[in-house]
Amino acid sequence: MTQAEHGELARLAAYLRQERGALLSAWREAVNADPEISAAETLARAQFIDHIPRILDAFEQQLSARGATQQAAAADEGRQGALDHGRHRWLHGYHYRETMREWGHLQLCLARTVEEFTLAHPELDPQVMSVARQMLVQLFVDCMVESAASQVQLQETEAASRLRDLEHALGELRVLERERADLWREAAHDLRGNVSAVRLAATALARQSAPVAAAGAVERTTHTLTVLLDDLTALARLEAGREQRNVCCFDAGEVLGELCATLQPMAAARGLTLTVQSGALPVSGDPVKVGRIAQNLILNGLNATERGGVHVEVSAAQVGTVRSWQLCVQDTGIGISGRSSSAMVRVLRDTTREEEAGAEQGGTPFEHVPTLPSESVRLPRGAGAGGEGIGLTIVKRLCELLDASIHIDSEPGSGTTFRIMFPQSYPEAPRGS
Repeated sequence: MTQAEHGELARLAAYLRQERGALLSAWREAVNADPEISAAETLARAQFIDHIPRILDAFEQQLSARGATQQAAAADEGRQGALDHGRHRWLHGYHYRETMREWGHLQLCLARTVEEFTLAHPELDPQVMSVARQMLVQLFVDCMVESAASQVQLQETEAASRLRDLEHALGELRVLERERADLWREAAHDLRGNVSAVRLAATALARQSAPVAAAGAVERTTHTLTVLLDDLTALARLEAGREQRNVCCFDAGEVLGELCATLQPMAAARGLTLTVQSGALPVSGDPVKVGRIAQNLILNGLNATERGGVHVEVSAAQVGTVRSWQLCVQDTGIGISGRSSSAMVRVLRDTTREEEAGAEQGGTPFEHVPTLPSESVRLPRGAGAGGEGIGLTIVKRLCELLDASIHIDSEPGSGTTFRIMFPQSYPEAPRGS
């Protein structure tokens, strides 16, 4: 290409730079008038223009280039700008069709500007203008290919991310189903064991071989079966969403004091103490479910303790501006060792640490405990202690229903402390789990 021909292309580049503002305005008007492009309406002018000036700069540099190396570098810059522009459009909700139609409108606007320059300068060499048009067509072919490629890549990445999320959710669902099956399998095992004990005792009574011992065995096993069936029924209702939070005003100290009084004979029969520290504490909540939480924790504490006993404390509390009240159940049992802890206990411990850290930073203590699959939580127990191992699962579900948080502190040989933080008030309308 001669020096004169290079000069004519450089004049075209200068004209395009001069008319850029009008060109971009005409482009946006054309896009806004296109009924098949809706995403553009959500973009501000700067967002709409995006990388287009960079692409126009590259085209003008290509027109003004002196040699194949400069032209190739300018073309590469234009393609990179188109790639970034395609990503930008994808992130702002464009579909392929909308992006391609935008490119088409831009090409028409730029082609009209080139024709205006050609008509205004009839002295220009037609061959040189033909080269400019070819460069323009090649520019938009490259830009549309790069823009589409970037959107395809983003779509594939998004699809792969969704697939990973689905696989992760499926894995969690499988774990959930396994743990649910473990819970019911263990409950069925306990039921079979107790039913067998009742059958053997009944046989012995029928033969009158050991009537006193058999009668005691029947009584104890029947009681255990009743408790287990009550627990399973309660857990099934909670997990089915059939329990509601029935809020009323009550005295937490009085309710829990009466509960401890009813459990005193059980503690004394095991040679353990059951002490309570509480005063008048008017709160708003569900006294029946609060009592069930406390009862399960106290029974777990008694079952896990050989010497000493269980101490229950009820007190008002306040973290930042949040008014709350606290139920603390502390035993002197063998503790929950890290080796034998269930997933339930591990998550309760993690939640304790997270909530304590949040409280130090002024966070609220009433974030729900993370939802866990139901599982049979069997605490280490003292010699000869019974129990069916689903008490903590029920405690957790009830705490979720009451917007209460669970804190656990336990060391092997040093006992276990459960702290339940309840709100002092709730919205007026009760809700389901």
